[in-house]
Amino acid sequence: EAAKKANNPKVWKDVNTACIKAEQFKCAEIAAMNIVVHPDHLEEVTSQYEASGNFEELMSLLESALGNERAHVGMFTELAILYAKYKPAKLMDFIKLNTQKLNIPKL
Repeated sequence: EAAKKANNPKVWKDVNTACIKAEQFKCAEIAAMNIVVHPDHLEEVTSQYEASGNFEELMSLLESALGNERAHVGMFTELAILYAKYKPAKLMDFIKLNTQKLNIPKL
């Protein structure tokens, strides 16, 4: 509730970190949705989920976030990278559907 009022990426990151540590992934997703729309903070969130071994939750988060009107190229690219690492079977279809929204050199 306090994070909503603050509406600050740093506060959302703190909430997200605490939720991941407590394995409260629904709460973590709510917080992360307010972070990943900022390209500068996306990689930090991605690293945090991967470091704790929660890549399934991260993919689910990014899949949900792509429907957001503030979705950006970095989000599509990070999800494609995650598919390449953890779910290669989904990668090709994702690339075909989102070619214009991907940073191909990074992928």
